[in-house]
Amino acid sequence: MPRIEIERIEQAEDLAESSTESFDRIAFAERALELVRPPRTTVAICEGARQVKVVSGRQWGKEPDARWAVVSVPLDASRRAIAAAVLGLHNGTSRAWALDVLMSSLAGGLRPSSPARMPGAA
Repeated sequence: MPRIEIERIEQAEDLAESSTESFDRIAFAERALELVRPPRTTVAICEGARQVKVVSGRQWGKEPDARWAVVSVPLDASRRAIAAAVLGLHNGTSRAWALDVLMSSLAGGLRPSSPARMPGAA
């Protein structure tokens, strides 16, 4: 069970990570969402204040598995923090592997093609 606690601490550290690098953080989050593509989820991206944050819930009035999510991205967020937050919407089981794939795909500024998906995404 200690592994679970270590993972939670690492996830919190990932989301709090900041960077002075100059890049469009909202566009980066959009590209990450294109790769993850959470099924039946409406996602809004907005500018945040302190650290990257994802809030999600059930979308009432729709089918039982419909969800909504808001991704808040501060002006000093690191690429890794944004990718880790967006990955929180991913339904796959191999989080560390998926984060590596996501970071390497986004590092080159690649725009995903329509059929590209994160492994395990429905």
